Amino acid sequence: MSNEVETSTTNGQPDQQAAPKAPSKKEKKKGTEKTDEYLLARFKGDGVKYKAKLIGIDDVPDARGDKMSQDSMMKLKGMAAAGRSQGQHKQRIWVNISLSGIKIIDEKTGVRINIH
Repeated sequence: MSNEVETSTTNGQPDQQAAPKAPSKKEKKKGTEKTDEYLLARFKGDGVKYKAKLIGIDDVPDARGDKMSQDSMMKLKGMAAAGRSQGQHKQRIWVNISLSGIKIIDEKTGVRINIH
């Protein structure tokens, strides 16, 4: 006895079962779409906490304009470079962003440095 297996062909090519495609990198990164409710809930209460290093605080006359922001950043970076040459380190901080505002908190002592 012999067993024969039938295969169907289309245009001279054997049929292959279409395996499900693996999601592309773009599809993997997309994840779940963030709704307005999700984003609002994220910043309610304590908000979102980020770890950072403080290079300085500079009061600016107006909260507008890229040029003004860039000038302020360059000034602070210059001061940080001068401190680095003297062996000083940047202060480690937590930046807490919530609906009530932005808080800068010292990582070691837990003291609030600035609230905006």
